[in-house]
Amino acid sequence: MQVRYRQVEAFKCVMLTGTTTGAASMMSVTQPAVSRLISDLEMTLKFSLFKRHKGRLLPTPEAIEFYRGVENFFVSLDSLEKLADQIRTQESTDLHICSTPALSTFFYPHAVKHFKCEHPHSKLLLESAPSSEIVRRLQMNLTHLALTMSFPQAFGIVQETLVETSHICAVHESHPLAKKEVITPEDLIGEEVLEITPSGLNNWDQLYTVLDEAGITYSHSIGIQNSHTGYSLVAANLAVALIEPFAAKTWFNNGVVVKPFEPQIPYRYVIAYSESQPVTKESETFVEIAKEVFSQFNLCG
Repeated sequence: MQVRYRQVEAFKCVMLTGTTTGAASMMSVTQPAVSRLISDLEMTLKFSLFKRHKGRLLPTPEAIEFYRGVENFFVSLDSLEKLADQIRTQESTDLHICSTPALSTFFYPHAVKHFKCEHPHSKLLLESAPSSEIVRRLQMNLTHLALTMSFPQAFGIVQETLVETSHICAVHESHPLAKKEVITPEDLIGEEVLEITPSGLNNWDQLYTVLDEAGITYSHSIGIQNSHTGYSLVAANLAVALIEPFAAKTWFNNGVVVKPFEPQIPYRYVIAYSESQPVTKESETFVEIAKEVFSQFNLCG
C-alpha cells in the first residue's frame, strides 16, 4: 500500500487542530472520514500516530518526526500554487532577487538606489532566506538572482564571486576587548563566544578549527543561526562573536564595536543564478551593480 495524499492531509489537519472533529471541519468532511483516513495511514506506515488524552489526540514521537516531512511536502505544494497563481493572473516581476538576511541589510539599499536610476519603471521583488532555501528557489526558477555565501556545486546553478572577506570580532563597547586593535584567539580565553550552528548549506568548521588549534578554553553555550541575532546578543553584552561583517553597521548605534580578527577567517560571497533562466537587461544591470557595490565594501567607510 502507498501513502495517499488525502491521508496525509488528514494527518496534517489533526496535528494542527488536535481533534478529528477540528480536522473534519478544515477538510469539509465528516469526523468518521477523518478517523478512517488516519487509521488507514497508520496501517500503511506501520506505526501509531496518536494517543487519546482527555478528548484530544496527542501525537506520538513517530508522528512528530513524520510531521517534519509532511510540512516540507506542503510548503513545496504551496510554492507551486503561488507560482501557478502568478502565471494565471499574469502578475509579472521584472526582477526577483533573493539574499541571505545579513547581505540584504548591507546590499539592498545600495543596489536598489542604483538599479532604479537605470530602470525606474521596473518592478523589483526583494526577499531574504537561508542558503538552502535560496538554492531551492534557484533550481525551481522561483528567483532570478541570489546573493549568498558560496555553496557546494549544485546542478544548473552558476556562482560568480562578488567578494572574499574575513569574519570580524564583535564586542560590546564596554568590553575590555573593545580597546584592542586586533583580536586573537588568546584574547578569547574564558569568554562566551557565540557558536554559529550549521544552517542549510553553510558550515563554520574553519572558524572553530582556528580556536581549537589555538588550544584555548572558552565558553560556547549560546548558539545562533542568524547574524542579526548574534549582533543583538553582542549589543546586550551577553557574548562576543566571530561573525560576518556585512550586518555590522546596523548595530554600531547599539553599542557594538568590531575589530579585525587574526588569523583571518575568509569566506567567499557570490551572486548565483540558474542556467535555465533567460538573461534580461534588468538582470544584467543588477549583476553589474552587485559587483560594483561589493568591490567598494569597506566596513569602516
